Amino acid sequence: MPKIKKGNRILNVADGRLKSYLKQGYDQINEESGEVIQHATGGKAVSIGEYNKALAEIKKLKQAADNDKMQREVEELKAEIKKIKSENTKLKKELEAK
Repeated sequence: MPKIKKGNRILNVADGRLKSYLKQGYDQINEESGEVIQHATGGKAVSIGEYNKALAEIKKLKQAADNDKMQREVEELKAEIKKIKSENTKLKKELEAK
């Protein structure tokens, strides 16, 4: 029998009814620890403050991911430039030798 929680209400429900409670905004929780096993699939409202905070965090994470990607590209391009410079030096020496 799974345990569900919404607010400060904790209930034990039959396995067949779990899906309907999840749709009503209840979270399935672990019986011993009380940690959320499965979040609700509906029936929850989020305050505008929480929503804006989540949007800001998402934007921050996307920027960090973009920065990491740019750093990798810069490192790859630096390596390519180094390779081309050494190749150029080698070709110049070959021309001077002729």
